[in-house]
Amino acid sequence: MVKIPIVKPIAIFVMAVALILAGPVSVMSTVGATPVAESQSVSVTENVDVWERSPLTLRTTSEGPTTIVAPRTFINVESAATGDLPLNKRTATIHERNESINMSFEPRIGAGTRALAGDEAQLLAVKLDEAPTTEGANTSDIPGSLGDVLANNSNITSSELLDDAEGVGAISDEGELNASYTPESGGVYAFALVTVDSGEEGLSVSDGNVSVNGNVTVVGVEQAVVQDNASTVEPTQNPVNPGDNVTLDVATEIGDENVTHAVVLVKQGELQQQSSTVTVSGELNESFSQDQITVENSFDNVSGVATVDDNISIAGVNLSTNQSIPAIGVQGLFGTVVSEAESDADGEVIHASATVVSADSDANVTVETLDSWPNGAYQYVHVAVGTESGTINSDTGTVAISPGGGPDNGGSPGNGGGPPDNAGGPNNTADDDEDEEE
Repeated sequence: MVKIPIVKPIAIFVMAVALILAGPVSVMSTVGATPVAESQSVSVTENVDVWERSPLTLRTTSEGPTTIVAPRTFINVESAATGDLPLNKRTATIHERNESINMSFEPRIGAGTRALAGDEAQLLAVKLDEAPTTEGANTSDIPGSLGDVLANNSNITSSELLDDAEGVGAISDEGELNASYTPESGGVYAFALVTVDSGEEGLSVSDGNVSVNGNVTVVGVEQAVVQDNASTVEPTQNPVNPGDNVTLDVATEIGDENVTHAVVLVKQGELQQQSSTVTVSGELNESFSQDQITVENSFDNVSGVATVDDNISIAGVNLSTNQSIPAIGVQGLFGTVVSEAESDADGEVIHASATVVSADSDANVTVETLDSWPNGAYQYVHVAVGTESGTINSDTGTVAISPGGGPDNGGSPGNGGGPPDNAGGPNNTADDDEDEEE
């Protein structure tokens, strides 16, 4: 086991989502809702509460064109005596613009939702200029960090509200609600599902600005990365010898600008066999600090090589400075490999390397492997982000690592050197049973 500090507290992210809704409001007549019990919620403003189980309930259910199975992730809030609760995020995926992102709000282990049956709900979709960070993560600093990202200012590219007209109505008798959102452009999106506790309107959006007319409770949060187009990635050799470089020929649809290319290469079947537990210690109050949050992984180390240019980021996460984040989402996966990769790692390891570089929109990107890596199929995930436009392209594929796989031994792509069929990828793994509902 390895315990490391976390730099992206989920609890702070949830509280920051609620800050979107801050502002002077007037309370209208009640609408007969059953608010979440005060003992189970955090009051962020006079009119906005956040249910402490909201990180568990709302999840995207559709997979995008770039997807990789992630470790099982759990959260343990010690002050609430939750124990280890599954976050129900088994895949890291990048969605496609102009295609629906389907979401499901439902009972989960540790988060029963049937008490909310009949409550009117609204889904707020916010496109972020950059992903949330947690530098100086305490309540007094939120307006200068997370609050700026998730408030009505220049860090919000757009805000949309999905209500009855968009198919988001009342929560069902089973405590469930399905919704979908279609992004028109690539970027990082945050979603907040709220119940209207009092007031006729609840949330409203005007010219991209969000306001509250009454009292609302955030009962579910989720985040998604969306690409503008797919990149095209081909290994220049396949298979390759252990210890040889994997070079990827990358073509994007990003214009004439500098582009951040990020590639992670990981042995298929390994990530889904592992787990990470996020532990939140102490009280969740105005003195909350990132020092209260740690991540414990089931694996000891990452066996691989991380090559990262200075001051470079992907989807808002600066991978040269923000280290040791859990493998939640694409950014978390890159962050974990970048921060933990060692060429002499021992114990129980994940075999993975990452390269994050600034280059032209079309480029060759090289990822290092190690002599000690086992044979088999390795999945690569490529993400390209335009440094000026923020345009996102991505692609995924596999490359085989085996002795005698170099170009002098028939290992070029045209010589039958590709990865074997049924190579143990995410869709061929039995260790992906759904968590039972409460």
